[in-house]
Amino acid sequence: MILKMHLLPIGLFFVFSISNSQNTISFSQKDNSKFEVKHINNFESLEVKNTQTGKIQIINNIEASITGKDSHLEINDYNFDGYTDFASFHTDDGMGVYTIYQIFVFNPKTKQFDPLKFPTNYNPKCDMFCDVKVDKTKKTLSSSCRGGARTHTDIWKYNQNKKLVLSKSESY
Repeated sequence: MILKMHLLPIGLFFVFSISNSQNTISFSQKDNSKFEVKHINNFESLEVKNTQTGKIQIINNIEASITGKDSHLEINDYNFDGYTDFASFHTDDGMGVYTIYQIFVFNPKTKQFDPLKFPTNYNPKCDMFCDVKVDKTKKTLSSSCRGGARTHTDIWKYNQNKKLVLSKSESY
């Protein structure tokens, strides 16, 4: 009985730590600024705090699951400029076969994060960023989605003007 009383708080601590760590991330930039990002308002907004200056950026209209699936945060360099960016993502509300990403890139001039807009002047196979993979060697982002019995992959890269362009699309 005493063992059970001690294990319950320890178990609850681990469960809380795991779920809390999925929705809050902390990182440093190459300019030594430090940030903490967390979901707020029932996962529909993000709070981005510069922990050195105390300045807070609120990012609204975050894509959240309408069926209650968890949202998560991830860090990466999504535009290959050497600064740490982040993404908020969740499993699709259908059969849960892919994850939907919203990517935010660091602007070193404003020290804030700007949404990476999904380019609409191309004809990609996927109509949003899904199952995003970053290839640092080739400096590409791939986005994969399903349509019927086919899987589609769009390969994105940055052009000389630092604009995201569609490099190629594949279906199999």
